[in-house]
Amino acid sequence: MTTADAADDLWDFALARYARPGAQARCLSLQDDHGYDVCELLWLAWLAEHGREPAPDATQGLAEIRHWQETMTRPLRQRRRELKAALETRPRLSELRQRLRQAELLAERETLIRLAELPSRRAASSTLPAPYDPLAAALALCAAWATPTRAAAQPTTGLGTTSPAYATLQPLLTLWLAAAPDAEPNPSC
Repeated sequence: MTTADAADDLWDFALARYARPGAQARCLSLQDDHGYDVCELLWLAWLAEHGREPAPDATQGLAEIRHWQETMTRPLRQRRRELKAALETRPRLSELRQRLRQAELLAERETLIRLAELPSRRAASSTLPAPYDPLAAALALCAAWATPTRAAAQPTTGLGTTSPAYATLQPLLTLWLAAAPDAEPNPSC
């Protein structure tokens, strides 16, 4: 799969998974209450669905992507949210808010493109559950790679089973990976 194909596949995966009933509320909780980047979680779930994991040298690129999210996407989201309250007294701001929503979505798409470009590898056989279980793989990837990107309303120490965020993450990943193949990982990614 080419990098462009991978980016398109990740984008399609993200749109489809975010649209599943119940996903949006869980995503917003992980983002707003626990400080996790939903794009990053989607990427890790997508990798797990394809039997892949980030390569060790993805760390630097991931740091750059996190910087992009912090300096570009989050400010757009914050401005869009601030305008929501102002709409009651200034309905003309609706168009500006809509444009900020579009810009935020474009910034998130750029994030997903960059994530898809990060080096990955087939998941190491020592870390693959037997038989392969995309949900278990995604939970392991999130525990190993995902970290809160900012101060959260409910500080957390990671995404292990004792983390407050785990109670939201586990059902979300179950929802996202419900249609994942239950046999061998898809090597086409």
